[in-house]
Amino acid sequence: MSSEPLLSSIIPFAGGELLGYAMGFALTKVLKWMLIIVGLLAGMFFVGVQLLQKYGYASAVSWDKLENDTSTQIQHWAANVDVTNVHSLFHTPGIPVSSGLGLELLAGFVRTR
Repeated sequence: MSSEPLLSSIIPFAGGELLGYAMGFALTKVLKWMLIIVGLLAGMFFVGVQLLQKYGYASAVSWDKLENDTSTQIQHWAANVDVTNVHSLFHTPGIPVSSGLGLELLAGFVRTR
């Protein structure tokens, strides 16, 4: 009895696990810094709008127009999303690689602080 079929599934699974854990770790760190930067920019924007309103440069906001423009833009982005690349990312490598990658991506994301 040969162990070749078992070995040919374990090696890609282990490689997918290593890559997935590294991706989860990196994703955690990148998202942490992105949230800090986005929070800082949102705070600066809010303070800027408040200063403009205080000194009389902006007296009123047209909330209806802002809502309509925002919803139109979001609907445009949602209609143009291409998910075929995401499907092929996990379909092409095969089950051993994608299962190890998926499991360890989650583990690397959850376990790193």
